[in-house]
Amino acid sequence: MTQAVGMIVDEQQAEEILAADDADLIAIGREALFDPFRAGHAAYALGADPGVSLLESPQRGHLAKRAPGLARQLTARAAARETMRDTG
Repeated sequence: MTQAVGMIVDEQQAEEILAADDADLIAIGREALFDPFRAGHAAYALGADPGVSLLESPQRGHLAKRAPGLARQLTARAAARETMRDTG
């Protein structure tokens, strides 16, 4: 079993590492310190059902408020990755 650590800052990047079989596990230390709900936010952004329906209503409301911002972040990160691929 391999673990990927360091400079993994968004869920799409982590998903690409897993899909390429470069690692079996993603460690998100600093990102989790920055956002303690990072795993749930990542699952939500990737379209997975992290059990949001099981959360208390304040947490559901928080995710709903964050959804537009998360979508903007994902779009910006995807565009940056594409630019890096095109120029690299």
